[in-house]
Amino acid sequence: MNLLAVDTSTTSCSVALFRSDRLLAEEIYTAGKTHSRHLMSMIHRMLEKCRCEPEDIGGIAVTRGPGTFTGLRIGISTVKGLAAATGAPVVGVSSLAALAFPLALHEQPVVAMIDARRGEIYYTQFRGSAQPATRVSVAAPETAAAALPDSAILVGSGALLYREVFNNRCPRIRFADTTQHIIRAASVGMLGMLRFKHHDVDPIDTLIPEYVRKSDAQIQMAGR
Repeated sequence: MNLLAVDTSTTSCSVALFRSDRLLAEEIYTAGKTHSRHLMSMIHRMLEKCRCEPEDIGGIAVTRGPGTFTGLRIGISTVKGLAAATGAPVVGVSSLAALAFPLALHEQPVVAMIDARRGEIYYTQFRGSAQPATRVSVAAPETAAAALPDSAILVGSGALLYREVFNNRCPRIRFADTTQHIIRAASVGMLGMLRFKHHDVDPIDTLIPEYVRKSDAQIQMAGR
């Protein structure tokens, strides 16, 4: 099966193409411009290089959150359009699980963190698998630091942004290598394949972003 994987949940954008369990190609864009400007061109370029037509795609995996509201909407709406055009089934993947995936073989707990803006982070803890050991939370970095295991490995934009906070409050924690703090579509694809192998897919009409918290617009409306 040809599996297309897409991530637009943070300021980076990434696409990957698998054939069976083999990664054929991956492209990562970190310049920070609006994903809508380059996502489809990245996908088309990758399919062309791998000599794969859109109708040859057998499945699509996409990050569904948490992350930036605009980024998640762009990724999921693009994938829904591709799925509608090709008939390919779709699976949604946790952004935090994809972020932690490259560190799954570490014995220490891995805490994935994504900048949630407004002085907060999305975070959850993993222990060697795609299933989180704790629920996904959104809180100030000081609150997250108070709950960290001493031996934790931190990864993600939230960890980098508030590195000084975590270093001051948790001197024994470690940070992932510099190149591991962005979400890779290759990781999204690997996690997506696990679901496809169990025939666990998401109906297109129920695939929606997992924002974790309300948007600024929703908060403002609620305050009126």
